[in-house]
Amino acid sequence: MSRSGGAGILALCVLAAAWLLGSTALVILGFGLGLATLAASFWARLVTNGLTVERRPVEGPPVEGDPLLLEAQLDGRRRLASRVEWRDRLGTLGEADALVGPDGRARIRLESVPRGRHRLGPGRLRVTDPLGLTRVEILVDRESTVTVRPRVPQLDTLFTETGAWGEGGRRALVRRPSGLEPHGVREYQEGEPLRAVHWPTSARRGELMVRELEDAPRDSIAVVLDVEVGAVAGVRGDSSLDDSIRAAAGIVRTHALRSRRALLVIGAPQPGVHSVRSAGRDWDEAVDALAAVEPAAATPLRDLVAARGPLGSVPELVVITARPEVVADALVARTAVGRSSALVAVDAPTYAGRPPAGPSAVMLRLDAAGVALAVLRHGTPLEEALGGLRARAVG
Repeated sequence: MSRSGGAGILALCVLAAAWLLGSTALVILGFGLGLATLAASFWARLVTNGLTVERRPVEGPPVEGDPLLLEAQLDGRRRLASRVEWRDRLGTLGEADALVGPDGRARIRLESVPRGRHRLGPGRLRVTDPLGLTRVEILVDRESTVTVRPRVPQLDTLFTETGAWGEGGRRALVRRPSGLEPHGVREYQEGEPLRAVHWPTSARRGELMVRELEDAPRDSIAVVLDVEVGAVAGVRGDSSLDDSIRAAAGIVRTHALRSRRALLVIGAPQPGVHSVRSAGRDWDEAVDALAAVEPAAATPLRDLVAARGPLGSVPELVVITARPEVVADALVARTAVGRSSALVAVDAPTYAGRPPAGPSAVMLRLDAAGVALAVLRHGTPLEEALGGLRARAVG
């Protein structure tokens, strides 16, 4: 029974006692309790029809592993309440609550949120009237989504730049970034290197401007991410797929910061393709797409990298997969005709607690063919795994 309901029953009991005893004081008390009950019911209707909530991250965009701060802005007749409590749900992470302050804002802090698109809601507002007789719960059924991005490694060098080792121990260099041609100037975007700033134009316009370099077609690169569910090992947030996503993000971002056109291909049953030319809006769209990646079955990896497939004509190709045997033939064939090929092999069993695997026949074959190699293993920092040392790549 609610407090207002109890107060109403108490008012009736007091009035009945006043009638039996003939007490004027009890009559006044009974009528007072009845009026307070009616006022509380009217207050509840007034407040229920006047409160709205808007949710948003305090500092965005959030990154996996970091605390997530959510803020709710309460609008409406909140000053009619003595206490307002906001409770909300964030996907599978459970519920959290916070008190709404005098400014109409409330903040919820969630620790170590994993990568993904998390659904917010449904939430509830618990509002108490000034007399403490009525407490109303208002359902906030409007759901929203918060995207938690993967953590992107900062890669100063890439294994594709240091090359592989061919027969006889001779170093076969993979082509470094080249072919950048001045195309014009544009506004500086956060995250871009200062060496790209065009200082004369910046001084003239009073704001940072960068040289826009247009990649010649020979310098385009495609990064293919395999998301096959049968090749994923480990727990969510620390799985082989999570490290693969971080590796793809790091490689694409490194090329974008160098003003090279990079094509991110998410090898889901319906492949997602994102063209990234800079560290601006197109990079944000690509990393948001990576945040939402989930394991999938029947992925078309072999068809994507085949010689006559959609990426067959791309001059540079990097494949991130725990199934190197699926793409070995295509990568060797590309290398034979002078197209750059690279493989990031994911040692998935290590993410399930097993020891690292030794060099397989497939990896040795790719190394001998001149395919640039790197290996992701659980516990090895991505900056180290993707840095390009032959000892880390092959063995």
